[in-house]
Amino acid sequence: MAASHPAAADITAHFTRVIDMLKDWTGPLGALFGASDERRPTHQEADAVIEPLAGSALEAPGSVLVGAGFIAAEDVLANARWHMAWWQGAAKVRLMSVSPAEAGEIYVRREWFTTPLELRRPHITGPYVDFLCTDEYTVTLSVPLLAPQPYGIVGADMFVAQLEPTVGPLLASISPTASLVNRSGRVLVSADPRIAAGTVLTDTWVPGQHDVAAREGGARVQLTGCGELPLAIAAR
Repeated sequence: MAASHPAAADITAHFTRVIDMLKDWTGPLGALFGASDERRPTHQEADAVIEPLAGSALEAPGSVLVGAGFIAAEDVLANARWHMAWWQGAAKVRLMSVSPAEAGEIYVRREWFTTPLELRRPHITGPYVDFLCTDEYTVTLSVPLLAPQPYGIVGADMFVAQLEPTVGPLLASISPTASLVNRSGRVLVSADPRIAAGTVLTDTWVPGQHDVAAREGGARVQLTGCGELPLAIAAR
C-alpha cells in the first residue's frame, strides 16, 4: 500500500520543498507591504525584492522550475493596478506584462491566483496548458501573500515533462498502476504508460478519502493523500 511506502513520502516532499521555498519568499514581500501604513509600495520596489529570489530558484543546480515570481492583487501597489513580476528559465527571461485591463481579466479566472487567495493556503494547479507563458503542460505551485490582507501570490511553474523522470519511477515503485492525481482526479504523472498526463482518472475526492470511483468502469481506486497537498496517489 502507498500509505506505508517510502516513495509516497518522497513524492510529497518533491512538492513541499518548493512550497516551503515560496513561503520563505512571503517574509520579505510581507515586510515590504507592511513597512508603512501611509504608503503602498511601487511595482519597482516589489520587483527588487522578488527578482533575486526567483532568479536564484530558477538557476539553482538541478532546478525543475521553469518559471517563478510574484503576481500582485488589484490595487495593492502605488503605481500599478495589476502587476506580474515573473521570470522564466535558467536565463531568467522576464515575462512581459500585459495591460491592466487584460491582467484583471486573466488573473480573476486563473485557479493558481484565485484559489490560494480564497482558501488562504498554498495550492497546486494543474496539469494545464499554460497559454499565458509557455504553451506547455504545466503544474503551478502558489502561496498567498497575506500581510494580513491578501496582497497577491508567489508561485513557481514546473513542466509535467520534467516531473515524469522523477515522480514516475517513484510511482512505479508503489504500483505499476499508480498515478498522481489532483482533487479533480486529473493525472499529473502515471506509472502506467497507457495513462497520459491530463487524463481524468477518478471522480473528485476530498481529504481523508481512502478510495474513489474510477471515471471509466466504476471500479474503486485506492487513494493515498500527499500530506496537506491537494494531491493523492491513486492505484488499483
